[in-house]
Amino acid sequence: MEDEFDPYGLPPEVTTPPHGLIGMLGLDIANKSTHKSVWEAFSLNRRTDRTPLHFRHLSSDFQIPPMKQKRQSYEWYIPKGILKANWITKYLYNIPALVVLFYDLDWNDTNWGEKKTELAAKVQTLKTVLSGRNTRVALVLIQSGISVPGEDTGAAEKAATLCAACDLPAKHLFVLPHSDAHLLGYTVRLETALSEIAWSFYLGEIKGVRAHRDFLNKTNHSLLFVRHQFKLGFLNEMRNDRQTAIKHYAQCYHHLLDLRSTDTNLHEIRIVAAIVNYKICRLDFALNLPRDAIAQFRRHIDLFRQRTGPKELIFEHYAWLSKQYQIFGDVFEEAVRLGLPAVQTQHPGFYYQQAAQYAVLRRKTALQVCKDVTAPVSDLLEGWNELEFYGQRPWRPGKHSLEPPEQQREAEGIREVQYHEVKEVNHSNAIIPLFSSAISQFKKYRCPRIKRHLMVQMAEEYHQASDPSKALTLLNHVMWDYRSERWWGLLSSSSRLALQCAYCTAAITEYFGLSLEYVGGRVQASAQEKRRVFENMMRLLSGQAPEPEPDTPPEVVTVATEAWSSLLGGGQLAPVTVDMTTLVPCLEVRASFGQSQFHVDQEVAITLMIRNTCQEPLQLSSLGVTTNSPSYNDRLLETRPENLLLEPNCVKELSLSFKPLVTGVRAQLGSPGSSMVVSLQWSGPGNEGVTVHAGNTPSFSEFNILCGDKFDTTVPIAETEILPRQPKLSVKTEHDSTALVWEWLPIAVQLTNGEESLVSDVLVSFGLDSSSHSNLEHATQVCTSSGLQSDKLGSQVNHFQSGDLAVGKESSLTFYVKCLTAAERTLNLKVEYTVTGSSGSHCPCVYEKSFQIQAVIPFQVGKGSRSGEFPRLVIPRITEVSACPMSPLRYQFTLALANEAQVVGGEAISQIADTELCDGEMGADCFCVSLSPRATPNTAVTLGQYVLYWKRSSSSSPAVSVSVGLPSVVVEQWGVWVECEVPPQGVVRSPLTLAYNIANNAAHTMELALTMQVSDAFMFAGHKEPYIYLAPLSHSTYQFSSPVSSPLHSRFSLSFSFFLSL
Repeated sequence: MEDEFDPYGLPPEVTTPPHGLIGMLGLDIANKSTHKSVWEAFSLNRRTDRTPLHFRHLSSDFQIPPMKQKRQSYEWYIPKGILKANWITKYLYNIPALVVLFYDLDWNDTNWGEKKTELAAKVQTLKTVLSGRNTRVALVLIQSGISVPGEDTGAAEKAATLCAACDLPAKHLFVLPHSDAHLLGYTVRLETALSEIAWSFYLGEIKGVRAHRDFLNKTNHSLLFVRHQFKLGFLNEMRNDRQTAIKHYAQCYHHLLDLRSTDTNLHEIRIVAAIVNYKICRLDFALNLPRDAIAQFRRHIDLFRQRTGPKELIFEHYAWLSKQYQIFGDVFEEAVRLGLPAVQTQHPGFYYQQAAQYAVLRRKTALQVCKDVTAPVSDLLEGWNELEFYGQRPWRPGKHSLEPPEQQREAEGIREVQYHEVKEVNHSNAIIPLFSSAISQFKKYRCPRIKRHLMVQMAEEYHQASDPSKALTLLNHVMWDYRSERWWGLLSSSSRLALQCAYCTAAITEYFGLSLEYVGGRVQASAQEKRRVFENMMRLLSGQAPEPEPDTPPEVVTVATEAWSSLLGGGQLAPVTVDMTTLVPCLEVRASFGQSQFHVDQEVAITLMIRNTCQEPLQLSSLGVTTNSPSYNDRLLETRPENLLLEPNCVKELSLSFKPLVTGVRAQLGSPGSSMVVSLQWSGPGNEGVTVHAGNTPSFSEFNILCGDKFDTTVPIAETEILPRQPKLSVKTEHDSTALVWEWLPIAVQLTNGEESLVSDVLVSFGLDSSSHSNLEHATQVCTSSGLQSDKLGSQVNHFQSGDLAVGKESSLTFYVKCLTAAERTLNLKVEYTVTGSSGSHCPCVYEKSFQIQAVIPFQVGKGSRSGEFPRLVIPRITEVSACPMSPLRYQFTLALANEAQVVGGEAISQIADTELCDGEMGADCFCVSLSPRATPNTAVTLGQYVLYWKRSSSSSPAVSVSVGLPSVVVEQWGVWVECEVPPQGVVRSPLTLAYNIANNAAHTMELALTMQVSDAFMFAGHKEPYIYLAPLSHSTYQFSSPVSSPLHSRFSLSFSFFLSL
């Protein structure tokens, strides 16, 4: 019997997807590249969107199974079984629905007649081989051109004559143009046409099976009803008609349930039921009907769960159930891969889990019912995998009866099955993959607790299969989660198995760590069991192999003893380090700083509490605390034996002194000179295991208080901060709370030495706080008095040396801050110095202080002018807007005029020089400015700058200058200048003399036309429109006399126009 044969599973031909079989004849794929490319186009890269077909390459001498002689009557026919084992294989691989003959022939071939005759002979030979079968025959001409019979009259005639010569319907003749670019497209179209011919074959087979129904009766042919319905379902599945196939499979299953079952024929009925159920479930999933598939499977299991069969073969029942769940899980998983959505409460993992449980039950019952079985004398199981009918017994093949034909042979056959089950079947190899599949599914659908439960069961199977190393690896992963979630009962059961696996593999580190955990108070075990593990641990410390764990098979004990002897027989071993942080050991540690902050001149203390939850006292050889500064570790070691004796259920408290951060606690069992030294290491401040780090487990301090144990209620301080020495240097600052934009605000700093010794290396840093916005950093300048005139200033003054300071002495220094924008700023003052202690050591000290200032705009400057001509009055106005209580501002000024402008009168004298303004007050200045002859006509001229110097009246800081631009004017050159001399008043009916002085400032002679326009209040005598000529740079005066006729206010108007005389 073959090793891979499984009498309780499904045969491989049943699980193969049934597709229509088409044979390919005439393709020489070994010698012709054209034929090879055609074959690959049909057989390779078959995507899901292509027609489901199976292509088989046929040789020239192929044969198909001969047709059985048709039975004329079923009256005396008694079937030997339900389903024949070779029928499915025959239709899958041996009986093609269509044989396609490929032939190289073009329509314009020169040897057309000869090749037609040759081709007809080949078709006739093929029909002879297929005689007796309804297999269809088709002819495909491989042509190098792309012409088809419909496009060429001559080709159509040749195609008709060829069909007649070969005795083929016209629809069975095809042309396949060979083109590398379009071959796949031609192939897809061709296989669609070929599939229609193949479906007709299966339709004919279906009609043939249905023709037998009239000859059957349920009294003698109940098995045939099952067989024929299965054939109808399978043939419809071959022709890709899934709906009809499900219908016939369901009828087949119904007829199968109507069969009378006994212990003799139950196995055959179960196997056939499994095949039919598999077909129904797979088709339901393929049609996207998962609920129907699940309902069918549950009904299938419910119907056969109670049909256990003979008690001697009860393990066969559980093996069959295990296979059913495994098969359905595979089908379910395949459907999920193809896009079927699954949920956390319904996915393939549940079926794999149940399959594994039944596989375990199969082994358990097999060991119970087969414990007294002996080796068989004869081989009645020979040919078990080659039976004619599915599910029949090899010692009575071809006999489907309610009672065994020979009782003695039946009993011998049952004993052989029992012997095969316990001696030749490796149950662990079947159980472990099922657990693995279930674990992967539960992990995929995020079911962590079920996954861990299955991992423990998988570890038990590995241990059962004599592979304890893999079992220990699985348990280590699971036990970490059990410790984190505080499942002490589950941890206890897992610890027993893990300890046994560690013993079997001689894993000394794991064995010692698990032993420390097992003897602790968390693991639930008897006092005698914990005493035994403790003694094994002590034996291991003394260099002796531990005693075997209970329930360890003798052959495993022998191997383990040799492993321990080879490990411990080489003298002193290297120190073994056990990471106690990953365990829940019997030694629980709390390491805590006395407080969260210490100054650098203070001694830092740590309190170390150790609790022993073991029933026996433990003697440590040393106990140390490590920090992040290795230079202190030698001071954090306790080696006195009286302080390292840990009594059961007692808390030992130790005190050590050190400075930096605690990184771990390390204890040692065994003296350095003994045969074995075990180092127990806790990461961080020490803990009671991984339970302290369990983020998903709620912890309530109220429960710890109820314990009344200081060890449980103490919250360890794992980190402490070493602060600088508290400074005694007094630092005072004096400044205005409000700063003016562009002002140098003085900040006075006074240092007073309050230390008991000389203060040296005093460094003062002052400036804008480092957390301020970058915009403020660019708009703030800080300096000392020596840097007021510098152009390159930043927002910080770092490490300004102030010199040494004797005891009780004072020192003063001043910083200046200029704010370029109006905003609030935070300034930081830092004083660093060194003081000498009583022991002569130098201790650095740091004093820091922060304060805020608000910068505001001090005033606004407005500029105005009077008169549209020159001389012009320029009037700057200064308005105080600081709106804050401060001393008045004192102002000075400077008028910086352009080269084209000048002050009328020779010297500019300010009206507000040395004037003090308070909030809301305004000061106005006035200057008379005219243009000099150097001004260039038709250009814009800026008159200059008004420079203002200001500062606070009470401030000693330098004055701040502000420049304000004067208005710009456009210079225009006027050739004629007119000046009128008018008396201040006139008398009625008396002459009023008007004098007009007209000057020609141009370089050309001008002709002027004057027009006098008078009002009704004056009488006028003389020329009203005279013409005059003026030479270059000359002037003339014209007088008009006009008596006043009315006392009302009136005025003359004189207009003139001029012409240039060339």
